[in-house]
Amino acid sequence: MIRVSAFAVLTVAFAAPILAQTPVPERRPFTALDLHALKGVSSPEISPDGGWVAYTVSTDDVVEDRQVSDLWMTSWDGQTTIRLTSTPKASEHAPRWSPDGRFLAFLSSRDDDNDVSQLWLLPRTGGEAEKVTEEKGGVEDFDWVLDINLRGAFL
Repeated sequence: MIRVSAFAVLTVAFAAPILAQTPVPERRPFTALDLHALKGVSSPEISPDGGWVAYTVSTDDVVEDRQVSDLWMTSWDGQTTIRLTSTPKASEHAPRWSPDGRFLAFLSSRDDDNDVSQLWLLPRTGGEAEKVTEEKGGVEDFDWVLDINLRGAFL
C-alpha cells in the first residue's frame, strides 16, 4: 500500500508542472494586420572601437497611421542592448559615430517647426541629445570629417 501511495505522489509531482502549463494558442494564418507588429532594423553603424553597433528600429503606429523609428545600440557580443531614443511623435534615423566614438550624431524631425529632419548630437555615455542645425529645408544626409584643427566636424 505504501508503494502505491509513493508512486501516486511521484506521478502527481511530475505531472503537475506539465498540467499547469499555459495552453498553446491555437495556430492561425498570418494576416495583413500582423505586418504592423513586425519591426524593421536598418542603418547599422559600428563604433570606431568596434565594440558597439548603433542602428534604427522602426515600428508602425497604427493609430497615427505612420511609421516611427528610434535609435538603439548593442554591444558587439550581443550581451548589452540600450535604447538611445524614445520619441513617440517623431523619428530618429541615420546614426553616425564621431571619429573618437564619444558621440552619436543622427537625424530627427523632433522639435522642428517645419517638420523636417535636423542634425542632433547625443553623448555616447547617455544624456539628452542636442540639436545642432536649424536648416529651413532640413538635413537629408551628413558625415563626420576629421579635421586636425576642429577635432571632428560635420560635412
